[in-house]
Amino acid sequence: MATAAATQSQPVRVVLRVRPHLPSEANSAEAPCVGLLGSHPGGDVTVQLKDQYTSRNECYKLDAFFGQESRVCEIFDQEVSAVIPGIFEGTNATVFAYGATGSGKTYTMQGTEDLPGLIPLAVSTVLALCTGTWCSVEISYYEVYMERCYDLLEPKAREIMVLDDKDGNLQLKGLAWVPVRSLEEFHEIYSIGVQRRKVAHTGLNDVSSRSHAVLSIRIITDVVKGKLNLIDLAGNEDNRRTCNEGIRLQESAKINQSLFALSNVISALNKKEPRIPYRESKLTRILQDSLGGNSRAVMIACLNPVEYQEAVHTVSLAARSRHVTNHMSSASKQETPKDKVDMEAKLRAWLESKGKTKSIQRMDGLLSPNAIKTPLSMSHKKQSASVRVSGRVVLPSLTPCKEDKTGSSLRKALSPISSNMDPQKQRTADDSNCLMLLEPRTPMGSCNIVGKVTGATPLDKFIALGSNLKESLIQQYLDFLNVANKEELQKLKGIGERRAEYILELREDSPRPFKSVRLLDY
Repeated sequence: MATAAATQSQPVRVVLRVRPHLPSEANSAEAPCVGLLGSHPGGDVTVQLKDQYTSRNECYKLDAFFGQESRVCEIFDQEVSAVIPGIFEGTNATVFAYGATGSGKTYTMQGTEDLPGLIPLAVSTVLALCTGTWCSVEISYYEVYMERCYDLLEPKAREIMVLDDKDGNLQLKGLAWVPVRSLEEFHEIYSIGVQRRKVAHTGLNDVSSRSHAVLSIRIITDVVKGKLNLIDLAGNEDNRRTCNEGIRLQESAKINQSLFALSNVISALNKKEPRIPYRESKLTRILQDSLGGNSRAVMIACLNPVEYQEAVHTVSLAARSRHVTNHMSSASKQETPKDKVDMEAKLRAWLESKGKTKSIQRMDGLLSPNAIKTPLSMSHKKQSASVRVSGRVVLPSLTPCKEDKTGSSLRKALSPISSNMDPQKQRTADDSNCLMLLEPRTPMGSCNIVGKVTGATPLDKFIALGSNLKESLIQQYLDFLNVANKEELQKLKGIGERRAEYILELREDSPRPFKSVRLLDY
């Protein structure tokens, strides 16, 4: 693989924020369990965690420290604002708040009306930079709840599919992007999404986030497209202290499970293991670009000043995250051509491994990427409306039109052919749509005209039209196999969930693997 420009290595930047004491903690005699021990010439700092009830204390190196007297706007000015100009040049960036429940993550990201958090400050800065330019700004807002993704900007809860494209980049199918032109318009849209996010009362927090929330800001220019992700992670919970039961306990288990998966990913990256377990949870899949990927990343570790054990857990993972390196490049990569894959053999081998004998027989009658040609007889028997043909039919390679590149619906792919076209226009529009008798197609997919149907009987005209209709339907069927999503594929008879998944896997190796159909006598 060759790149047009050198790739820049960028470690994850980790900063620590200690929230102030809450009103309920104001009378507490406990001193904060964390403090700044010293700063170093390179810019990093050393923080000390100390348990006042024991002699335990630990020290960690981080990139920056913001104590109880610091404001969120200081974090934005010193840390977050530095990543925003890059998204106008086509690079991606992620800022995420991590910590235990009740450590001030949501406040850090959202803030209040008088003291805005990182999210409104970032949107305000982006909109200001777009003033007087041709740039456009769009936002999306979604949550990961119980290992499922839901769009928070949709009136009805709609699940989002987390998929990978053929280049391995994360795609969120079904996610809505809303254009934003002013800060007032953003607050109106964002407040609706905040109200829809899952929150609940627990033993440690009156308004506890029960999901991870992601706000994405996308900047589109004439040349490039960049994105900034602002993520408010749900906090890990000790259910002995939260007293969670029922659905709250299930939510807590999913939250802790996803954060444990995050810890495993960071550990694997630090050990330079060959396999990084990004797919252990939806959260780590979403953070894949930010941890070891091609995105600039800032982690804000949030601490409760009176909980030593929680602070140790949070800061130890944050310190390990500093050693994770992302590889960024604004230049487009040029990949070497991939080896050709025998899709039919690959599908057959998979079906055989699953013992799907009937499916193999059905595949022989439907899918054949390596088909050969067989002459089409013009006899009445073999050109009847049932289109019973022995052997294989070669179809020309199909090049999608502009609309096909953005996806094609089941209704469009299987739409009927109009029979109201003027015969004269129908003859000149395209060889495959004209009322002509065709001889077998050549290997290049071209057709030779044998003769126009002039003065032919109604039966001859019907036979010729039926042949063209069959060819057109087959082409539409192949188009559908090459562009349909999983749900649309499963609506076809004979294609279940596993076969639909495998068809999508075949399309990852080759963008349009299905180029022909083989029809058999029954």
